[in-house]
Amino acid sequence: MSGGGDGLGQVRPYVLVRGRSEPSRQLDRTALVIASTGAPKKQPQPHYLQILETCRVTACSLSQIAGTIGQPLQVVKIMVCDLIDDGYLVTPMPPGMRDPSEAGTDRRILEDVLNGLRHLP
Repeated sequence: MSGGGDGLGQVRPYVLVRGRSEPSRQLDRTALVIASTGAPKKQPQPHYLQILETCRVTACSLSQIAGTIGQPLQVVKIMVCDLIDDGYLVTPMPPGMRDPSEAGTDRRILEDVLNGLRHLP
């Protein structure tokens, strides 16, 4: 399995996350993340740069990121959580949810929820 274009060569995915198997927070594969505008806490690891570049302009789902960087979803979840914890990524709030008084009034969000419920097994 390739480590990407970062010069890592053949690296097992679990090595990229120091053998961890669980992310620091619960994120769904459809969770959106985008690059933060704030100052990060520390320098990112070189293999995390692909994720940052992918999320720099627009919010991306964890599934999109996994496909883009060619890593397993579980590894991407751990890496994304690390980047959130370090202040590089944020999970954007949908427009209708930024103000609690608007909760449940954005028709698009309600339609998305309804469509998601229709597709449950």
